[in-house]
Amino acid sequence: MKRQFYFEHSDSEVCYRADYFLEQYEEVKVFEAIPERIPGVFWCKEHLFCGDNSADTCGKHQCEQYDPRNGKNGRCRFHCIELYTHGNPVTLKRKGGDNENQSKEDRSDKKGRPE
Repeated sequence: MKRQFYFEHSDSEVCYRADYFLEQYEEVKVFEAIPERIPGVFWCKEHLFCGDNSADTCGKHQCEQYDPRNGKNGRCRFHCIELYTHGNPVTLKRKGGDNENQSKEDRSDKKGRPE
């Protein structure tokens, strides 16, 4: 199952996993990050910027941090084709005791299941 990401504010440019927020807060209101793909555009996870898929913005000759996924050549491990847009506001709450994190939406999948 793919992990959900969240934006801290409605105008934030970088999104994080729930763990990032719940290490800092017991309860926090954040915005869901909705994945989208835009042809010809990528996100660099190392430098935290959007670039186009031209050879001018990503590659071993342009970036000291270039690190191919297969260890030899090709696409960099920091090159991500999935971008995120802001979704609905949600409240994340830290669970007590076992230190697991859960959002209100995460609990909805437990409806109707016997304990």
